[in-house]
Amino acid sequence: MESISNYLPVFLGVLVILISWIIIRIGLQRLSNRINNTELYKEDMLNVLEEIRDELKELNKKNSDR
Repeated sequence: MESISNYLPVFLGVLVILISWIIIRIGLQRLSNRINNTELYKEDMLNVLEEIRDELKELNKKNSDR
C-alpha cells in the first residue's frame, strides 16, 4: 500500500500530461479542418466567379455583335 501512494503523484502527473496532449491535439485537428474547409470554399467560390465571368464575356460578345 505504501508503494502505491509513493507512485500516485507520478501516475497522476502522467495522466494530466496525457489528457492535456489529447485535448490540444483535438483542438489543433479541428482548427486544421476549419482552415482546409475555408480553402476549399475559397477555391469553389473562385471557380463559380470564373464561370460567371466567362458567361458575362460571352453575353457581352453577343450583344456587341448586334
